[in-house]
Amino acid sequence: MKRAGLPAHVHGSAVKKALQEARPAGLSLKQLCRATKRTPSQVWAGLRYLRKIAVKEGLPPVTYSRSEGFQLSDDSGVWIAYERAVFRSELHRVTNFITGIVAPHAKKEAEDEWIRLVLEQLGGVKATLEVLTRMER
Repeated sequence: MKRAGLPAHVHGSAVKKALQEARPAGLSLKQLCRATKRTPSQVWAGLRYLRKIAVKEGLPPVTYSRSEGFQLSDDSGVWIAYERAVFRSELHRVTNFITGIVAPHAKKEAEDEWIRLVLEQLGGVKATLEVLTRMER
């Protein structure tokens, strides 16, 4: 019989404690695994849980950067840097999706109402992401 794992809130509590103890520094995934005595999968479950409950619990957002790792920072500059990184990543994904999938579809079926709608909407999303990645505070 397969044994059930611990619920996400248990992992989240351990991850939260480790991140709070490390403040203001962050922790890499490996460091979080060591600090919490959990597997990477369990740490990820804990991080997802923390991100879901952060507002309700009055926690700062869980952010990530290559240089600092995962953080629970009270610095809005850290939050903005993370948000911009996410916007850049999503812009890259949307651009690749348009170029690799949507544009060839549109070329073959230019009169298709669906593909015209997709192009219009994704064009708006792409433009918004471009603005958000360029904005200065």
